[in-house]
Amino acid sequence: MYIKRQIEETILNSSATFPVVLLTGPRQTGKSTVLRHLKQPGRTYVTLDNPAIREAARSAPDLFFQRFPPPLILDEIQYAPQLFPYIKMIVDERQDNGLFWLTGSQVFEMMKYVQESLAGRVSLLKMYGFSQAEKEGRTALAFPPEQKDLIALASRQSPKSAEQIYQSIWRGSMPRVITQPAMDVENYYASYVQTYLERDVRLITTISDEGQFVRFIKLIAARTAQELNLAALAREIGVDAKTCRRWLDILEITGLVIELPAYSGNLSDRSIKRPKIYFMDTGLAGYLTGWQSAEAMLNGSYGGAVFETWVVSEIMKSWWFNGKLPNVYYYRDRMQKEVDLIILRNQQLLPFEIKKSANPSHALKNFPAVEKLAVEIGFGGVLSLSPELLPINEKYWQIPVSLL
Repeated sequence: MYIKRQIEETILNSSATFPVVLLTGPRQTGKSTVLRHLKQPGRTYVTLDNPAIREAARSAPDLFFQRFPPPLILDEIQYAPQLFPYIKMIVDERQDNGLFWLTGSQVFEMMKYVQESLAGRVSLLKMYGFSQAEKEGRTALAFPPEQKDLIALASRQSPKSAEQIYQSIWRGSMPRVITQPAMDVENYYASYVQTYLERDVRLITTISDEGQFVRFIKLIAARTAQELNLAALAREIGVDAKTCRRWLDILEITGLVIELPAYSGNLSDRSIKRPKIYFMDTGLAGYLTGWQSAEAMLNGSYGGAVFETWVVSEIMKSWWFNGKLPNVYYYRDRMQKEVDLIILRNQQLLPFEIKKSANPSHALKNFPAVEKLAVEIGFGGVLSLSPELLPINEKYWQIPVSLL
C-alpha cells in the first residue's frame, strides 16, 4: 500500500529547477519508494545497495554512466562518492534540470562531496517517517499556519483522544510499521537497530565496543527533550566526552536525532547555551527505553518527554516536507524560565509551550521572559492533548496536537 508523501510536490518542483535532487534521511523512511513512485517513463532506477552495481560504480564511474545514463535515480549514493565528480561533468555538459535524483542516508558524510562537486546544482531535501498529516491523507502547512487555517482544519478534523495520540507516538512513523498494522513493533525496531549498526554506523566509523554504543543510544533516547550534557553522559557510560560527541554526531549524521539550539536575543551568543536533543522517531525511542505499550507510555514517567519529542518531530517535518528550513529553537534564561519552542518567522518570534495536560493560562507563565526580548512577538500558544482549538488571549491559542 502506497501512502502519498507530502514531499512529492517539493521533489517535482526541485527537479524542474535543479539538475540534481538529493533526498536525505534515515534508512527505511521511504526515500527510494517515493522516488520510484514519481519516476517518469525513461528514468532508470539503480540502487548502490546491490554489491555488483556498487563495485562497478566505484571502480569505473565513467563506464557506469555509459551503462546508466540520466535521467537516473541513484539510490544510496553514499556507497559510491566517486560518482559525484562525474555527475558534475554530466550536469555541466547537459545543462538540463532533473537529470539525477539521488538518495542518501548519511548527510554530513556526503556533504563534502556535494559541496565540492554540486554547489549551486543540487536541491537538498530532507525526508523522515510519516507525519501525522500524511497518515490521515491531508497536507500540512509549515507550523504554525495562520489562525484562519487552523480554524478551517479544526472544523474538518475529529478530535483525538489521548489514547489515540499515544498509540501513534508508541508505534512511531516508519513506513513499514504504518502500512502493516499487524507488524510486531518490538521485533521491527530490534531489527532496525541491528541493521542500523551493520549498514550505517560501520560505513561511517569503527566502534570498538558496539554494546557500549547501543547503551549510549539508549541513554540518548531516555534523555530526549532534555538539554544535552555530554560530560554527564560520558561519566555514566565510562568514556570521555570527546567520544560521546563523536557518537552523537553519528546519530545526527544518520538522521536519528536532532539538536534544537537555544535562542538568544543576540544570535551570536546562541552557541554558549546547551542545545536540547530530540529523537525523530518516537517508536524507536520508545523501543530503546523499554516501553512495551502505548498505555504504559501514556501513564508512565516517559509520557511527557516523548509527547514533547513527538510534537517537535511533527513540527520539523511540517517545514522539511514543504521544502523549507525550520528556524526553530527553545528558550531558557538565567532565571531558568523556559519556553519549549521559539519559531522565528518573518522577523517575529512565535512562542509555544508543549504540555501533555495543563491549564493553558498557567502554561503561559514563562512567556513574559520572551516578550521582554527586543523582537516582535507573533502568534503562539500551547500545544496539548486538549480536543478544542480555543483562544487564550488576543495573541496566544490553545492548539490540539491533532491539528499538527
